[in-house]
Amino acid sequence: MFPFRRLQCKPAFLSPTRLLGSLLPLLWLATAAPADGAGLSFRIEGRPVKEVSREALLQALPAKTLTVENPANAQVVTYQGMDLLDLLNLAFGAEWRHYELVKFHSRDGYQPVIPRDILLAHRGLVAYREQGKDDLPPIQGHRGETIELGPYFLVWDNRTDAGAKTEPWLSWPWQLVAIELTRPELAFPKTTPPPAASDEAKRGFTAFLQHCIKCHQINGEGGDIGPELNYPVNVTEYWQADWLPRFIADPKAVRQNARMVGFYPGIQNREAIIRDIVSYLQAMAGRKLAPSP
Repeated sequence: MFPFRRLQCKPAFLSPTRLLGSLLPLLWLATAAPADGAGLSFRIEGRPVKEVSREALLQALPAKTLTVENPANAQVVTYQGMDLLDLLNLAFGAEWRHYELVKFHSRDGYQPVIPRDILLAHRGLVAYREQGKDDLPPIQGHRGETIELGPYFLVWDNRTDAGAKTEPWLSWPWQLVAIELTRPELAFPKTTPPPAASDEAKRGFTAFLQHCIKCHQINGEGGDIGPELNYPVNVTEYWQADWLPRFIADPKAVRQNARMVGFYPGIQNREAIIRDIVSYLQAMAGRKLAPSP
């Protein structure tokens, strides 16, 4: 079971004719992406569709500004960039609305997915510079580390939109290099819990997709910033039951210099969500599938 509402409309695929039609705006304006990686790649169901240079994108879409509170360092910053919906319309035409998920690929391995309806409910900006500067300058993270944001940084209007502060699906991927249209059954065929899984495990699956899969893999599916958690050995099989929830809640309290950050200190029902995630991981110990080559 996937936690996404099915569209009551035509199937979510593009015929060759419609695919060509949806890409015509890019076919005449796009040029090969420059060697410095400042281009942006567009994909459909894992297949590369087009890579567009920054120059071509800036010619096609007017620069817009958005002032946000960066969750990485709590700093208020004004960014310039492309409206996310305008960019999706340009790249894919109206067809992108027939896909339930949009996946964002970052250079550092971060791969969040955001449901289409969530994208439509909030204002996002694909930023390429900080206002008054030539690019996206590095920032300092929570641990004092230097974070390179470019070539693109997806930011959200979380100053005038209160819902953007609490929506668990909204991610802020920096080092953005590709945007992909996909569907749950394509994006996560190996991560669904077994049919007999408990309600807690099924809730944990939803929470895992919202919070964890952007960095971690299950059976080879997900981001690759953190370790694979199920194959060949499930994390609940080598972590003591009492310690895994504590590590998720506050990694630095368990492991010195832990790279992982603590699980959303201000989120509602935090302890219950962590328990559900652990239940999901326990359930997946019975569904180990070799990652695709």
